[in-house]
Amino acid sequence: MSADTAVRPVFANLARAMRRHTALKLGRCRLSAPIQPPWGRPYRTIEWTLKSDPNVQRCVVPADCTPSEIADALQSHVPGRRYGPRDDDE
Repeated sequence: MSADTAVRPVFANLARAMRRHTALKLGRCRLSAPIQPPWGRPYRTIEWTLKSDPNVQRCVVPADCTPSEIADALQSHVPGRRYGPRDDDE
């Protein structure tokens, strides 16, 4: 048995565990149709909520993004300041 064959199942288990660990728990996610502004490149707007945070988050990506690029944008998103009343202030 080669060393490569012995190591491959370990990486498969590691990849599965990493997906489970880094997966976003989305409550809802919407992707807009491509929007063509009068100037510049077309883009799409993504809106999503997390199961642990009901506040809507938004992000803009180029219209020709692949699903994996969209997933990377959601994963790396840092929420900005929130203006206006909060849901838990009631």
